[in-house]
Amino acid sequence: MKVRRLDNKGDWTFGNGLANYAKENEAILQNVATRIKSFKGDWFLDNEANIDWFRLLSTKDTKQIIINEIERVTLETEGVIRIVNLEFMQDNERKAVINLILDTIYTTDIKIGVKI
Repeated sequence: MKVRRLDNKGDWTFGNGLANYAKENEAILQNVATRIKSFKGDWFLDNEANIDWFRLLSTKDTKQIIINEIERVTLETEGVIRIVNLEFMQDNERKAVINLILDTIYTTDIKIGVKI
């Protein structure tokens, strides 16, 4: 698996040839993070893809629904075999931190943190 590497702002990187591509686990983790951060309705080819963050983070008592949605999106990501551990934390300002430990087609127990 190979995808164009993103910079720290989430934009594609250019100008370094093959160095601008993430491979294997890095590509999978980048895809997981991108899919979790993506809002439902953002992709015109599939309006049901991704997570309805606006609704879920603005409504009380949705923690389990959010966790279920993170699990769904993560497990639907190419290369992910299973979720070993998932932690979801939300503060009073509607910001969220997600920590995952995954098994991928390349390795086991790989960690990723995503901030929303």
